[in-house]
Amino acid sequence: MSNEFEKQKQELIHLMFFILRILTLFFCATPVFQTVFKGMTSDEALSIDVLFAVTVALIVLSLVMIIWFAIDEKKKENYIIKIIEMVIFFGLCMISVHVSGLYQSNYKFLFIFIIVAYTIEYNVQIGLVIAGCSSAYILIIDLLYKPSHLVNIYFENDLALSAMFIVVAWTLGFYVRLERSHIDTLIGFVNKDGLTDLYTHRYFHDYLKDYFEKVEDIEERPISLIMMDLDGFKTYNDIFGHQQGDQVLKTVAQLIKKNIKEGQIACRYGGEEFGIILPGVTKEEAVATASYLKNIIDSYSFKGQDHLPRQNLTISAGVSQSLGKEDTPAALIDRTDSALYRAKFLCSNRVEMFASVFEEFSHKHGKDTQLINALQPIKTLITVINSKDRYTYSHVERVVLYCEKVANYLKMDYETKKKLICSAYLHDLGKINIPKEILISDEELTEAEWAEIKKHPNDSADIIIHSPELRELAPIVLAHHERYDGTGYPNGLKGKEIPYLARLLALADSFDAMTHRRPYKPVKTVEQAYQEIRENSGTQFDPDLTEIFIAAMEADDSTVNCDICAQRLEHELA
Repeated sequence: MSNEFEKQKQELIHLMFFILRILTLFFCATPVFQTVFKGMTSDEALSIDVLFAVTVALIVLSLVMIIWFAIDEKKKENYIIKIIEMVIFFGLCMISVHVSGLYQSNYKFLFIFIIVAYTIEYNVQIGLVIAGCSSAYILIIDLLYKPSHLVNIYFENDLALSAMFIVVAWTLGFYVRLERSHIDTLIGFVNKDGLTDLYTHRYFHDYLKDYFEKVEDIEERPISLIMMDLDGFKTYNDIFGHQQGDQVLKTVAQLIKKNIKEGQIACRYGGEEFGIILPGVTKEEAVATASYLKNIIDSYSFKGQDHLPRQNLTISAGVSQSLGKEDTPAALIDRTDSALYRAKFLCSNRVEMFASVFEEFSHKHGKDTQLINALQPIKTLITVINSKDRYTYSHVERVVLYCEKVANYLKMDYETKKKLICSAYLHDLGKINIPKEILISDEELTEAEWAEIKKHPNDSADIIIHSPELRELAPIVLAHHERYDGTGYPNGLKGKEIPYLARLLALADSFDAMTHRRPYKPVKTVEQAYQEIRENSGTQFDPDLTEIFIAAMEADDSTVNCDICAQRLEHELA
């Protein structure tokens, strides 16, 4: 059941109770006015004194309603206010009975209103307490004020009324309990995954949305996410079948559920992916939790895991934290997904904390104050480009990560690595000038539209050449769409005419284009992308760099890098 439906239901119930209590107030006022006008002629009833008294009574009644309406919302959090409200309504019913003849009153039925209202709103126990008090009250006044020489028929009649109070409270309370139990069961079906008994993808999103709406001090009480994905699960399913795969998912879900703290929410986000919501937890604490869960899952002995390439089922995890009042659930999920992508796609079997490329670069290269200051306005342009083009969302971030892996693999010196990473960060700046309709078009582009697309390397170079700190990167950015055989753009450079770092950037840029959705182009797997790079070696890509790039992408961070590659790099840059 969605939060919107539950909220709407509560509003309707609250409206019903409000109307019921208003009716109770007016019914209670009826015998009072009857007493005031009793025995009067029409002229006397219209006299100034009586009308004044009635007006005062109505004003008092209205003030009571206004005060009650003001405190109605507060009673949800304050148990004492609830008790005071019930006592006041019970007292009003007692007053009505008193002024309308005590044991002879025809208004004893008024108690049924508050019995029904509070039984539905709270529970059968509250309803029975009010019904018992109401029954005791009307039976006591029957006994205290009965005529001594007559049979007490009022007491006999009110025994039936008291029994009705009790029966109504018990029956209605029992029905309300069944109805709430039924709703809870349905909510359980909606919110719980049938296979793993974890919360569902829908509940995951509803909880985050609710948290961001209700928590005012989100900067003081941040919320963190962990996204976890089973490495090699598809291979496991192919070998042992889906039933055994389902058993693995159940086991992983149990391990997660058993080893998280109270108040933390474990969800099955989809397939073999799990999401864990950690309210009030920082990203550093979330990384510790993710690492702890990863170690538990990695060390668990799953049936048949020896047949997997790594002889084990492992977990990759991404972690991110809310960034304050301006943050959104969607942005938080996107950041966590990016961290998971980095953990799984680049290396796998690890935990990654989200950090934007710019933040990481600023941290690693903070001593280059002039360069960081020059990149600050560029960051805004890249954000605008990403918002315009849904197909290349986070494209820049990924290309930078690939270039960083290649730089580390080749043992690049600091200055060369900085040039490659900054060029990757800036290579698509020129897309700021391309109309959004062209960037997101799902139809085949016309020649004129392709001409617009092909302008972006020139435009990118033109933007950064005006910054003294970035000017030396312009040739690399300008040439990232040149082809090794000379058929690329914008200048048709060939072979070693293309700057060395531009040839590396072209590989990273093309690899990301192959493995992520683009208009009218199917997404390729990593292996398919590697195969296409090899097939285009010597035509689109530098044949000396294709295998280096693939090896760098496949290498673990701890891999000892190739000295021969490093020597070749020095030769190229000489």
